Amino acid sequence: MFATRFPRFCIALTVCLFIALTSYSQPVLPNIGATTSRGINILSWNSQYDGVRSIAVQRSNDSIVSFSTIGYVKNIKKGNQGFVDGHPLPGINWYRLYIVFNSDLTWISNNVKLHVDSLQLLKQPVLPPNDSLQKMLTNIASGIPNTTTTTDGNDLNNYTYVRSQYVFTNPFTGHVNVELPDSTDKHSIFSLSFFDAKNKKILFVPFINEPIVIIDKHNFQRKGLYKFEMRKNRTVIETGYITIY
Repeated sequence: MFATRFPRFCIALTVCLFIALTSYSQPVLPNIGATTSRGINILSWNSQYDGVRSIAVQRSNDSIVSFSTIGYVKNIKKGNQGFVDGHPLPGINWYRLYIVFNSDLTWISNNVKLHVDSLQLLKQPVLPPNDSLQKMLTNIASGIPNTTTTTDGNDLNNYTYVRSQYVFTNPFTGHVNVELPDSTDKHSIFSLSFFDAKNKKILFVPFINEPIVIIDKHNFQRKGLYKFEMRKNRTVIETGYITIY
C-alpha cells in the first residue's frame, strides 16, 4: 500500500495552505491576513480587482521603516491569493503588499505582524528558495496533478534536507520536484538518475522535457537519503542528495 502518513510539519503546513487558499472570509485587498506554522509564514487575501500588474511582498522587523521586497505573488488573477515566506526572520516579522495596477496606480496594504520563535527555525527542515515555494503554492491552488509512474513503497516519514535548487523534495507533499536549469533550452536532453546508499541506480528518468516535473515519492522503495545525478545531453551538470520521507 502507498504510504499515507506525513510528518507533522507537512500536515500542519498543508492545512494552513488549504485555509489560506479556500477560506471565504479572507480580507479583501488592500487588507491582508497572516498566519504562521512551524517557522513558515503564510499571507492570504482576496483580490476583487482586474488590471493588477504586480504584487510585491515586503518585510521588515519593525512596522515603520526598513521594508524590503522579498518576492512577488505568482498568481495575480481575481480571487483568493497568497504568499509563503519559508525563510522569515527570527522574532517579529512585519509584512505588507505593494500593489501596482496597469494604470500605474499604486496601493500599499495594511501591515500585519507575525512572531517566529527562533527554536522553530532551528527545527525547520531546509526549504527551497521563496520563489520556488510560490510555484508550489500556485500548483496547489490550481490543482495540477502529479504525472509520474508510481510503484509500491514503504512508509516514508523522515524529514527533508534540500541540497539543490533544481532537484528537491516538496515540503508540502514529500514528492520530488525537478526544475530544469534552463527551461527555454528545447534542443538539449535532460535526464536524471537516482542512487541508493550503495551507489546502485534505483531510478532513471531518461527524458525531462517540461520546465517542472514531479516524481512521486513512491517510486523510491524506502525512506532515506538518495544521491542524484542530472545530465544535460550526456554531460553531468549537477550531483546532489535528496531525502525521501
